[in-house]
Amino acid sequence: MSEKTLKEPHTASERNRETMKTRRFLEELAWLFKTYSSLEPSFIAKVLTNSISENTTATYAVGRYASANPNKQFLVGALPKVFMDEMLFPTNEHIAQFAESVMELQIPRYSKKSKYEIIGHIVCETYALNDQKLEKLVNALGSLADADDRTKRFVRDRIAHNFEWNAIIQELALNDNG
Repeated sequence: MSEKTLKEPHTASERNRETMKTRRFLEELAWLFKTYSSLEPSFIAKVLTNSISENTTATYAVGRYASANPNKQFLVGALPKVFMDEMLFPTNEHIAQFAESVMELQIPRYSKKSKYEIIGHIVCETYALNDQKLEKLVNALGSLADADDRTKRFVRDRIAHNFEWNAIIQELALNDNG
């Protein structure tokens, strides 16, 4: 032990104070155990492990970064997820039509590009969008990002009947609010 080990109290008064302090500590500890008795030790260990692993360099760097526009930050994650959904966007043409309709963004030679190139192009272009277009795109992707199979079938049906993406997004927004 270090030099700062516990020293035995010399006087009866010091021993009494230490005994009272120890008793209060044990009472509070017993109260804490009783209060949190529903917590499983395995859960506590998991929380501690996750807390330690979350303290990585990447997490720290991301935690320090705060986007001036959270819509752009959302889109960087949501765009690839939505565009990679084969049920919603089976071809490059479907992605290009969405970009043109919702973002007013032309994808030159989309038929000669990979899906990844098109998605990357769109992600990069989100930084040039004004707030109104960003909000429109975020609302559109919010409807599609976690779409269930029924919603995806609805979208595919509208696409098959040559609905424009703006009309599809408007319908999705109405269905979400109603």
